[in-house]
Amino acid sequence: MGTYFRVETGCHEALDEASIVAELDRLTLIFSTYRDDSEISKVNAHDTNEWLSVTPDFLTVTIHARRIFVASQGAFDPTVGSLVDRWGFGNANPDSLPTSAEVDDMRLRLGFNHLEIREITPAIRKNLTSTRLDYSGIAKGFAVDRLAELTSELECENFLVDIGGEVRVEGENASGEPWRVGIENPLEPGLILGYIERNTGAIATSGTYLNTRTVEGEQLSHLIDPRRGRPVEHELLLASVYAEDAMTADAWATALAVSGLETGMELISRWRLSALLVEQKSGGDLKLHQFGDFVTSFESL
Repeated sequence: MGTYFRVETGCHEALDEASIVAELDRLTLIFSTYRDDSEISKVNAHDTNEWLSVTPDFLTVTIHARRIFVASQGAFDPTVGSLVDRWGFGNANPDSLPTSAEVDDMRLRLGFNHLEIREITPAIRKNLTSTRLDYSGIAKGFAVDRLAELTSELECENFLVDIGGEVRVEGENASGEPWRVGIENPLEPGLILGYIERNTGAIATSGTYLNTRTVEGEQLSHLIDPRRGRPVEHELLLASVYAEDAMTADAWATALAVSGLETGMELISRWRLSALLVEQKSGGDLKLHQFGDFVTSFESL
């Protein structure tokens, strides 16, 4: 899936590397927008209003994505694919910024109101054929959950699954203690800001610093705010979310990182999320805002 993976267990029966790679390759063929033969690319290329059959995994992620889209008031919006490409974070690599007219046109393609979902005999229908999906803010979490599910099926009760920093844990580590999951320092990537200890659940992180590019002298974040049609520009550098499953944590981390500090805290309060928001103050210092399980289980360094 274009990133590293790690599975740690204390079990005799565990997933071998070949099985892990095979599952990740299968999911890549469903969710990667970088492959023309992937399922999501075929959905994006579908240029009629007819129903298009999809796999059960694609349906599951689409239903969950719609749920977070509604709950986040559109901050998490996987129909943002056209904007992702035009700002240079998809397959295209444009050397110019989009015009206001281009952005306004692409914003008309956003929203789950342009999609219909059929759960029996899974299928979707695009009411607006130019709508393009991008599941990069949720698919990695789904992949973590799949590897966790496959590990559990081997009756393994203690494990950690990590795909590109999205983590799910169960049970204890080799020392018989809760798993410690590090949160990266957004000002010093590669160094740890702190740890959260858990015996179960998932932690996902999204940040404006993780993937940037410079166009016409302007530094752009890969996080696109669908409500404005452009990369986010605010003081919130990082959002980490703890949830029961990685797909939920992944999507909410994206939603909070897009929302910014004030709106993010409103969403956390409304939905009682466990989250860590890292803000950069005007003087350059970091300020941590902890909620839910991050109040009791997070240790800053």
